[in-house]
Amino acid sequence: MKSHFSFITIIGMVLLLAEVQHAYAQDGTAGDREYYMQKAHWGVGAQAGLLSGMGVGVRYHPLGRFGLQLAGGGISGGEGLAAAVGIEGQFDFDWRDRSRFFGFVGMGYYTNGEAELTVADGTWEQGKEDPRLKSPFRAGLGLGYEWDISNTLIFTASVAFTYFSEGTFLPLPQVGLYYLFD
Repeated sequence: MKSHFSFITIIGMVLLLAEVQHAYAQDGTAGDREYYMQKAHWGVGAQAGLLSGMGVGVRYHPLGRFGLQLAGGGISGGEGLAAAVGIEGQFDFDWRDRSRFFGFVGMGYYTNGEAELTVADGTWEQGKEDPRLKSPFRAGLGLGYEWDISNTLIFTASVAFTYFSEGTFLPLPQVGLYYLFD
């Protein structure tokens, strides 16, 4: 319960920062930070990470400092469907043109496609290791940087301090490649 309260507190702080950035965007003092201050931007691409989803990604960056990203996908093979889905809220600390340094909070759900295993069904033998993921739910926060590698392509690299639902905390990398459009 305590970890859920902490996570809810972090989300509340991000939403408060989003409100502050909205007021900053209304101020009109963007200077050399024109790209994210002119209008909202959408992006589609691919995300790979163990915190906020893996697969096809969609992102929305409204006018100002706050952004949102959804990622997910699945692959079929073997026993079932392995899948991941996640969400990430991002807050920009600094940017120049389309490159930016940001912090984020996120969460995700991962499954390796293994169904319920029972000895009675014959899907699991006594004494064998259970192949299901021990921590399908993850949550965390981190820092990232985004490089504009062309006029429309963005490469993202980040480190997420990830909490796994069985109690482990690990710093893990994430990468993404997105096509931005208006």
